[in-house]
Amino acid sequence: MKKETMMKTKRLLLQPMSPEALEAKIRTLTDPELKKAYGEMLSGCKEKPEDFLWYTPWQMIRKTDGKALGDLGFKGAPRKGTVEIGYGIEKDFEGQGYTTEALGAMLDWAFAQDNVYAVEAETDPDNAASQHILKKFKFLPAGEGEEGPRFRREKPQTSWTTIYMGFGISIGCAIGSLMENIGAGMCYGMAMAMCLGAAMDASQRKRRKAVLEEET
Repeated sequence: MKKETMMKTKRLLLQPMSPEALEAKIRTLTDPELKKAYGEMLSGCKEKPEDFLWYTPWQMIRKTDGKALGDLGFKGAPRKGTVEIGYGIEKDFEGQGYTTEALGAMLDWAFAQDNVYAVEAETDPDNAASQHILKKFKFLPAGEGEEGPRFRREKPQTSWTTIYMGFGISIGCAIGSLMENIGAGMCYGMAMAMCLGAAMDASQRKRRKAVLEEET
């Protein structure tokens, strides 16, 4: 993973903070809890530089004026195929959809990484707005955490059988044309597609189960 990674949404740039920028931010904080939280992020960045993007906060930067509205990020590298995400935005920018926009992009990014099959999040019991955002992204209740209700969303499984069926139709037409028997060609093409798709789906399920249940 490269440190210069940046994501773009309709209104935002999501940019990971460098250790130097994170240190500067910590020096400006007066809230002890926030100072501790960002300090833990900085420690993770320094102790595991190869997992930098899983520890550092990503700033939500508004495209129109370059203003930092808040940040979001993960609480460490994947464990058992799972990562935990957290987010926060300045009060002046709440209720304008920025957090929802940023969270959607971060979820897409996380699920595109190797061995990430689930994302979890905790919210304050009284933070109805945060819980609403998570439910909008189809997070499901997953018990209680240290900070409050815990939610979890698993990565959708790709249906390779469905994908290969499309190829099967094309292949079947081609075979049928060569055989001068479209019906027989379609049967061959669909049968090949179903076999390949079923094998891919089984492999995917096996891989997901192995990662989610791996020893820590």
